[in-house]
Amino acid sequence: MSSVSFKALFGKESCGLPPNGGGQVILSLSIVQSLTAVNWIDEGFVKRIRGDTFSNKVSDQFENSMITAARGVINKLVCDVSISTDHRTGPLAGNSPGYGILLVAETTSGCYISVDTVASHGRNEDTSGLVDDVKKDLMPPEDIGKGIANALLEEIGQSGVVDSTYQGLLFLLCALCPQDVSKVRVGKLSQDGVKTLRNIRDLLDVKFIIKPDPDTQSVILKCVGCGMRNLSRKIS
Repeated sequence: MSSVSFKALFGKESCGLPPNGGGQVILSLSIVQSLTAVNWIDEGFVKRIRGDTFSNKVSDQFENSMITAARGVINKLVCDVSISTDHRTGPLAGNSPGYGILLVAETTSGCYISVDTVASHGRNEDTSGLVDDVKKDLMPPEDIGKGIANALLEEIGQSGVVDSTYQGLLFLLCALCPQDVSKVRVGKLSQDGVKTLRNIRDLLDVKFIIKPDPDTQSVILKCVGCGMRNLSRKIS
């Protein structure tokens, strides 16, 4: 998840968490007629890390605890770190308590590597308790902050131009490009990434050439796009 989409989720709209939801997201997209083939194999070096935390129907100290724990890991490696907070109460906090954090590493070549996590009750759990119950039942915010920081370092260490969550989306966009060669680098192929490659092969008849890079332990993929074009028009 990018910082832009995170702001869309937890910016002006209401933020809902399991099990009772109550969130609202408004998404608007411009029309894209066609894509452009890419040669995207330089992951660059991390130059800054940005992040956001949120908390619904719990103490805002949970956010401070996550930030302190996360900084304890990443500030040793990157100086330019900024993590903002977003505490919600009332209708904008949805119907269930919880909290979460997003971290995004921006590289010198324009890549964004992100990780995020949320602490909330399961769909079959009772959430009628107060803040003390949340503290007891959910993972401590200190553990979440430290864990998500380590997860970000692991994603960066895979040397991909996107994090593992977005591998499938990257493959799909390459497959939908004009009939030209796209070449991208990712880290270890995720299960969702492999499933997406199979679906692209079966549905779009686009096959990727996959070549491991032993020097970086990453994977380079190439394909020729299917030439998909968007024929929709803006309604005046």
